[in-house]
Amino acid sequence: MEHSKKGRARRKNPSDPNVEGKRRATIMKRVHMARKRGERIPVTFDEKGQPEGKHGDELMSWIETVTSFTVDESFRTACINSCGEAARNFKHDLYKTFVEGFLKEESVWTRPQKVVDNYPNIEEEDWVKFVKYRTSSQFQQLSDRGSEIRTNNEYSSRGGRDGYRKLDQEKFKKNGKWKRRDGLWLEQQMGLDGELKDPACKKASELIMEYNTQESQGTFESVGTSDVLSHALSRLKHKGRVRGQSKFIKPS
Repeated sequence: MEHSKKGRARRKNPSDPNVEGKRRATIMKRVHMARKRGERIPVTFDEKGQPEGKHGDELMSWIETVTSFTVDESFRTACINSCGEAARNFKHDLYKTFVEGFLKEESVWTRPQKVVDNYPNIEEEDWVKFVKYRTSSQFQQLSDRGSEIRTNNEYSSRGGRDGYRKLDQEKFKKNGKWKRRDGLWLEQQMGLDGELKDPACKKASELIMEYNTQESQGTFESVGTSDVLSHALSRLKHKGRVRGQSKFIKPS
């Protein structure tokens, strides 16, 4: 291994020792120390397959370090997908905070000092590539396409970074019961006054009540992902995937 000017380790390319390898991932200090001691951080999952407790929160917040956690193999794909999501969110925040409003400043193209102070592990070469790509016509086309998709989405996600995971676990601790998807969805769509503001959400709420009534009367059967919420939103989910339930969830 070879150290750069700032003391960060770089790996040599195993196929050619004269070629410098890629920069290693930045790791949460507590996780790094546990790894040095040869320890694994135990992560437990609730009955719905959601990581819970303090270590579960750490896993969700620092999913890019998932190899330092003891995680069941069945959650491998979900963890890898979360790595990609975490990386996208980080780059989005990075652009909004340090680039978008400073494009007229020359320093933004050569790694501003505030970036060095906040993220010393970001190399200047990587920063320049990042800014060039985010300001390119290619990225703008992708961004416009994403904006169009979000505009066509009637029901915005309001679950925060934990989705419905934390809310569901909090309700279980309080009442000893897991809340249904439609109940969680309605709670997340309500404002601080407990009212639904969006007309589309109000319509969905009426349909949810209607389907719940039909279910209690035995004229509607909620099975797996073809449940009350799916029908109310007119979105029958793809087999094996549950929308709006955070990560790691397994369809019933």
